[in-house]
Formats: sequence, structure tokens, C-alpha cells
Amino acid sequence: MMALPAGAQAGDWQVVATSDDRRALLTYAAGEAVSYSFACTPTEVIVTQTGVTKLLDLRTGAPIGDDAKAIMPEGAALMALFSGKGEPQFLPAEAAKNPVTGWDLTIRLPLADKQIKAAAKSQMLSLFTTGYTMAVPMDAAARAKWSEFLQKCNIAK
Repeated sequence: MMALPAGAQAGDWQVVATSDDRRALLTYAAGEAVSYSFACTPTEVIVTQTGVTKLLDLRTGAPIGDDAKAIMPEGAALMALFSGKGEPQFLPAEAAKNPVTGWDLTIRLPLADKQIKAAAKSQMLSLFTTGYTMAVPMDAAARAKWSEFLQKCNIAK
């Protein structure tokens, strides 16, 4: 697994108004090749990373293609939300081909997930995968956006 630091600026994190069954949407680097989104519903937070490349199938050690013809092996898509403490807890992820390159991976976490709450106090946040993973530094402004998101989702810190 490869983790690269990304220069997070407060402007990279945005809380977006929604008009569907989602209470709030928090995005990082929206519109970029690799981005994060966190959408809270009444029961869960839907976490997506777009444009994930260089994935490995941990069972076989084989690389997973990034091109339009690539196929995701059953059970190979894994992702974890990590806010800097403890060990990342990988979960099976839903995988969809990204229209440009790589994969869009999605996991669903309960509203009470401790990593979601911890992000508002964290110095770093990452969506770990078996491929490209970026570590996003969290400054005071970024943590404030997370706190706003948690408030809109009715998640106590």
C-alpha cells in the first residue's frame, strides 16, 4: 500500500447542501481525479473515494487493472476510513469503474462509527485502500468543516 501526503487546504473540504434523503454531504477535492465524499443518511455515512488506482488483490497478490476493460475480482475491493489512531479497519467496498481511470470505492459506516467522530479532532485523515492512498493533513479549518458535517448529521463528537 502506498500513502502520499496531500496538501489539504480548508477550501478543499466543502459541506454541500443536499435535497434528497441525505442530511449532509462533505467532499474533499471534488472534481479532481481522486476525491473523497461523505454522505450521511438517517442511518449511515456513505464514504466514497473516486479514482483509486494501483489496487492489489490481497488474496492473490495480483494487480487489478485501472483501464476501461479491467474487472474487479470478487472480494478484492477493500477500504478503511482512518483518522490517525489505531489500525485501519478494512471493510468490503462496492467498486465501480471510474469514467476516467481506476475505480470508485464505497463503504458504508454506521453514524456512531468512531473514525467518523475522530476525524473532527484528527491531524490526518485517509481512506486506505490496497492501492493509491493519500494522507490528508487536517488543519483547524478542515476540522471545523468536519464538525459542521457532524452537526448536520446529528452525530455527537
